[in-house]
Formats: sequence, C-alpha cells, structure tokens
Amino acid sequence: MKTDPICAQPFEDIATTTITLGRKLAAMAHEQQVGGTSRRAGFVSHTLSRIRDRRPFDTRDDAALDETRRIILADLNSECRGTKIHFVETGYDADGPVTEARECTVYTERGEELVRVLHLFETFMTARAATLDRAAAERAIRQLTSG
Repeated sequence: MKTDPICAQPFEDIATTTITLGRKLAAMAHEQQVGGTSRRAGFVSHTLSRIRDRRPFDTRDDAALDETRRIILADLNSECRGTKIHFVETGYDADGPVTEARECTVYTERGEELVRVLHLFETFMTARAATLDRAAAERAIRQLTSG
C-alpha cells in the first residue's frame, strides 16, 4: 500500500497544513477571479469564504467544493489556446535514448495561473480528506476503547 506523505504527518500538522492551503487557495482564487461571471464568481467566493476564515472541515461544503472544482476546470478550459507536441525521454535501450511524443495543452497566461489554482485546490482537497479521515479514525478508536 502506497503511503501519502500528507497522511504520514501528525494529526495536528495535517490539520494545520489543510488550513494553510485553504487560505492560500481562497486568496489565489480571488486573485484569478475564478468563476468569471458574477454568479459563478460569487458562488466560488462564498464557498471559499469559510475556508479563508480557517473553517475547512465542514462536510456540508463537500458539494460546493465539487462544484468549485468544476468551475475552475471550466475557467481553465476557456483559457486553452491549443496543443503542442513535446518529445520526452522515457528511458534507454540498446540503440540509445527512447523518446515518447506527448501532446501538451497550451494555455494563456491566466490559464497557467489557473493550472496553479487547480493544483493547489487538489492538494488542499487531499489534505482536507486526510484530516477528516484521521478525525474519523480517532473517533472510531475512542468509541472502540470506551466500551
């Protein structure tokens, strides 16, 4: 079983990491005006306001966070300017280097920033899930040992 580095941290550190990532995410999303249109931007702002205020663990936010991810992806897709081919060295054989052609998406400058927002969002969500899992595990252990 592969261990996630976030999960290997002490519980308090995971929670602190999640809160810090959440504040950074809220600031970056605001800076990049995620959502574009006023309704979608307002939704993202409202969803991330609790996270910005250091309250990222309310599971009632799950659906809103899922929608926020879809909004980030929609914004990112609107910033796509096409694709280009990169040749990547993937190893060596008897004839020398082995390369592989990979198609990469080309984004506008804002799109590149949105890629960073999406990466931060995914990192935040991983840390959030790890914190919620650890809290659930601790509750389950207390319940097992209290009887």
